[in-house]
Amino acid sequence: MPDDLAADTIKKLEDAVASGSLPEHTAELLRVSLSQARAAKAAGHDQEAITIAAQALETARSADQ
Repeated sequence: MPDDLAADTIKKLEDAVASGSLPEHTAELLRVSLSQARAAKAAGHDQEAITIAAQALETARSADQ
């Protein structure tokens, strides 16, 4: 298990955004979620950051199918 699940989940979201394989409207939504997840993490709200990033990753998976 990773030492910092929030940072790991945010990194996965960063990778999804950077992949370039998603439709632009989906990528834009993910960038907004990424910004929110980073802000939550920076404020010390790791669980909120994980939730935001995980939901965005699920959106990315759905869009990529």
